[in-house]
Amino acid sequence: MIEELEKASKIARDVYNYSKSLLKPDTYLIEIAEKIEEKIIDLGGFPAFPVNLSINEIAAHYTPDINDRSILKEGDLIKVDIGVHVDGYIVDFAYTYEVNDNKYEDLVLASKEALKRVKTIIRKDIELGIIGKEVEETIKKYGYKPIYNLTGHKIERYLLHASINIPNYDNGSQTKISEGIYAVEPFATNGIGFVKDCGSSKIYSVVNYKPLRNLNARKILDNIYNKYKYLPFCKRWIYRDFKDLNNIDLIINYLIKEKVLIEYKILCEQSKGLVSQFETTFLINNGVKDLVEII
Repeated sequence: MIEELEKASKIARDVYNYSKSLLKPDTYLIEIAEKIEEKIIDLGGFPAFPVNLSINEIAAHYTPDINDRSILKEGDLIKVDIGVHVDGYIVDFAYTYEVNDNKYEDLVLASKEALKRVKTIIRKDIELGIIGKEVEETIKKYGYKPIYNLTGHKIERYLLHASINIPNYDNGSQTKISEGIYAVEPFATNGIGFVKDCGSSKIYSVVNYKPLRNLNARKILDNIYNKYKYLPFCKRWIYRDFKDLNNIDLIINYLIKEKVLIEYKILCEQSKGLVSQFETTFLINNGVKDLVEII
């Protein structure tokens, strides 16, 4: 496990530096996402999920679809959320970048500083509520709110969101962190502090790998499971792998109906407030190691 995590960590740091060079006005989002994903593979890893490029009031789960013609614009506040895995061992990180502007510099700093503060206190046996309190208090010092219904998460092999959620506010939880891998991701907003579903992300994951009678559906499901196990993937990856199939949308809908797949929803701040995010992954055992070190 340690060897795989160290390799994924090295790739993540290299990809972080590379990704920043892509964030230029008038660049297609699909170009940014695919170049980052290709870079991960070129460096010897695999994307742990489709690159998320969530802009302005979108907080999470936006990845460009196959025919997406959206471009990055001057002044956009973009959250770049990237996952790298090596043999199922995952490093998850995110950062916020304001394109050619600094109008929302304090909003960006609020989430970044909150993650810095967590880095100074996180350890084995710390209570989840204490982590959330540190995030909430730091963000409020900047005059903003945390997003109360988004959390960090424990990570296990081939499982991005495992059993423990790490709050972005003091929820009073006395649950203690044990040894393991954890992603902490403070979100700050100038809105009301809650997100809602606001569209189809075309990002899915397998939740029930089982035999299917439909031969094409079984073929696609087997391909998905063999490549991604229970990690998130997106529709454009399926189109890439099955260029000759004409009914991919119907098959994906069938797999959702059969409760084999779930789809993630795009998440937007409820009052259309702008959102910033920073995230890193910690390995906690006898000590604490920040696996990405982007802050």
